[in-house]
Amino acid sequence: NAKSSQTAAKTSETNAKASETAAKSSQDAAAQSESAAASSASAAAASATASANSQKAAKTSETNAKV
Repeated sequence: NAKSSQTAAKTSETNAKASETAAKSSQDAAAQSESAAASSASAAAASATASANSQKAAKTSETNAKV
């Protein structure tokens, strides 16, 4: 009985380590996801700025064409 208790304890320890590893991987994935979201937000802001600049340039061209 002591032997099976020992085996159960070992199994439990192994499972705990696996859980810890999975938690770490999950944490890493979450961090990467957060980073990707931040990059995406930056890209969206840059795109909006470029679009606004493009509209201004078009307006300027239009004004110049009228003259």
